[in-house]
Amino acid sequence: MEASFNAYDREQVDYADPHFRMKIWTINHKSPASEVYGPWHYHEDVEWIAVLKGTMAIETTKYYYPLRGGDVMLLGSNELHRSHKYGQSELVYIVCHVDMAAFMDPSMLTYYAAFTGKSANLTMLNEPLSRSVSKGQAYALLNRMFQDITAKKRGYELAVNASFKMLLYTLIQSDERKVIAPMDPHLAEKLRPALALIEQQLETSCLIADISRELNYNGSYFAKLFKRGMGMTFTSYVQMRRMKRAAQLLLTVTWSVTEISGRVGFASPAQFYQLFRRHFGCSPKQFVSRHGRDNGSIGEYS
Repeated sequence: MEASFNAYDREQVDYADPHFRMKIWTINHKSPASEVYGPWHYHEDVEWIAVLKGTMAIETTKYYYPLRGGDVMLLGSNELHRSHKYGQSELVYIVCHVDMAAFMDPSMLTYYAAFTGKSANLTMLNEPLSRSVSKGQAYALLNRMFQDITAKKRGYELAVNASFKMLLYTLIQSDERKVIAPMDPHLAEKLRPALALIEQQLETSCLIADISRELNYNGSYFAKLFKRGMGMTFTSYVQMRRMKRAAQLLLTVTWSVTEISGRVGFASPAQFYQLFRRHFGCSPKQFVSRHGRDNGSIGEYS
């Protein structure tokens, strides 16, 4: 298929089978090199990219990833990103979108928080993943998954599922910094509905008392439970999620900073501004300027 970069913000991934929430396809980009980026966008799904041939670049709000044939990279849930092709040769790459929550069977529940991207920054894993052994394994697995899901032979879901779990295993084995930290399965089961409720209430007050009451927990007990499972306090987690959502809105809609502050649960724009600066090290306006569509800088942003 030809690459299409129509303007959008929150991309809705359509799955052919609602019970098998994975989508793998190839993009064939034959046009000449371009310095023009596609639009900033994000999606709930984790995204894998494997470049078959040609050269391209993926940019997040912190990193720039030049990619060529044989390279693999990972984008976490709700990770803002944009891409462009460079070089004159034809660009062909595999894109794999996965609804991680749908693949969290009981054997994987301990990794729910990490792989759904709610707390761990999965882009930190691209550096160790780029090393030859891990990269080669991940590249081969993504190719196998693409072939199986395209052929759709009887039982292909089992083959793709097995390859996907091996892909996650390869990722974990390359994770020397232990970004992906397993959680006690009983604790994960208790916190999963809390994480879902938080996502639904980012535009409102989202108080720990309300969440704990909704789940029939004592407030003090729930606060300790949450910190033990997520590695941060409830308040810190909600602030982190609100700041990530604010960054998405700043780069994908034309609302004012005041309106955006309200859309992520702040009654006071001044409080939002202060927390945003503390979180990103710059003002909302500077953030937009730094990551604007015409920004051609590369490397990790300071």
